[in-house]
Amino acid sequence: MRFCTCCVLSWILFSGLTHSKNADPIRDAYRKALKEESFVKELKSLTKLRQNALSTAFYAMALALEARDASWVPSKMSLAKEAFTELNKAVKLDPNNFEIRYLRFSFSCEVPGMLGMNAHIQEDKTYLLKHAHKGESLADVMKKYFQKSSCLNASEKTQINSRL
Repeated sequence: MRFCTCCVLSWILFSGLTHSKNADPIRDAYRKALKEESFVKELKSLTKLRQNALSTAFYAMALALEARDASWVPSKMSLAKEAFTELNKAVKLDPNNFEIRYLRFSFSCEVPGMLGMNAHIQEDKTYLLKHAHKGESLADVMKKYFQKSSCLNASEKTQINSRL
């Protein structure tokens, strides 16, 4: 079987990128959107089609970040509710995905309790503590979040961060 030179070069470049920690444009956009509002639209456009559970979860986080940055309270509420719905949908589609569980956990911990969107905190925390392991794609982001999270005690923070 013969392949053209362009195909072979593309395959080599692509296969090398997929093993790179920062190769995934969705995760890169998420990292940037956490810090800068201007990247939230990029994250949303990359995940808008929601073709799988993980892209659904990242789409939900784009909505959550839009809610964080919105100034009008009804918009904040509407975006947060939609984000919560999408995160729950993503967990239902892939309940054993550590990254999705992390995203729902981090969202739920940051939403005020009076909004009723933090019913899964304990369930997700238990899952995350049990399944944390080296090599998670967003380990850098997760470690920073877990260190500051009010949803984890000091022992849990040490336990989960030592395993990531």
